[in-house]
Amino acid sequence: MIMYKEKELRKIALKYIKTHNTMTIATCLNDVPWATDVFYASEGFTLYFISNPSVCIHCKNLALNPRISVAISEDYRLKSMKDWRKIKGIQMEAHAEILEKREDVLKAVRIYIKKYPFTSFYLKRLFDISEYTFTEKLLMRLKILPAFSPSSENRFYRVIPKRVYLVDNEKSFEKRLEVPI
Repeated sequence: MIMYKEKELRKIALKYIKTHNTMTIATCLNDVPWATDVFYASEGFTLYFISNPSVCIHCKNLALNPRISVAISEDYRLKSMKDWRKIKGIQMEAHAEILEKREDVLKAVRIYIKKYPFTSFYLKRLFDISEYTFTEKLLMRLKILPAFSPSSENRFYRVIPKRVYLVDNEKSFEKRLEVPI
């Protein structure tokens, strides 16, 4: 079994988080678990996602119980026993919160747009941010709006990790490594 040095482990975990797009959020309310996949953007180990608090079960759950679990991983196609060694991923014990303060929402918007530029126009309009690029201004003048138009009820959430683990079966089969945060 090859072990990572603490600094290397953090670097690998942060790179994994930064280079992936979806996470599974597990919530629980009244002993009923619920898991769902969402797109996310990150700043360090802090994750941001957008969901609709009035219709999404995970949002309703975390409004009453903010303790969640997160998993970020690949979808592996197993062809042989050797493929089990390919499994890598992030597991997280965390706390999630809806962002209410304007400065927190603006920060989340900037982080999200950096990762998903195609959401820029929608997010700026949804959260009343008038910092439009030249192209966005032109599209508004020409009344050519992007087709991306999710619910106007969507809100940003922040996931604050309590514990983070890296799973890397190439280094350690079936053993997760706790990452210092």
